[in-house]
Amino acid sequence: MKHRIGFILLVLLFLAGCARSKDVVTIERTVNLHQQPPPRFDPFVLSCQQGESFALSWLKPVTIGALTLTLQKIADSRCPKDVLCIWAGIAVADVQLQDSTGASVYRTLSLHNMERVELGAKAYQVTLRDIAPYPRAANLNQIEKEARVSVTPL
Repeated sequence: MKHRIGFILLVLLFLAGCARSKDVVTIERTVNLHQQPPPRFDPFVLSCQQGESFALSWLKPVTIGALTLTLQKIADSRCPKDVLCIWAGIAVADVQLQDSTGASVYRTLSLHNMERVELGAKAYQVTLRDIAPYPRAANLNQIEKEARVSVTPL
């Protein structure tokens, strides 16, 4: 009788262990699904003055006149505010620019540098003004960052 109870307890423990393993696999799958990029958004139309800066969020297109800008990626290695560093670091943003005819180019913009962009017969001066929020030791996800950009037709 004791052996039978021991055997039943052992089988129950084994089954409980299998159930836990299945839960862990389900959680891992859920986390992996959340790491996929969000769906594309309809462009947000913005009116601003020449050279005025505006915010770009990850994969959310912004249209200014005939030009649509989409932030593709931010690489921010600036020294966090709450850390002492030997190197200041850099911040860059990969931006796609597309005109009304569908012609598009990709540019990597460095912080405070002006980039000349030609699309068809038109030319623009694009400047990365800022990337916010400024890094902290507990780094933010790329999705939570915004690039402040200004565009001036040439």
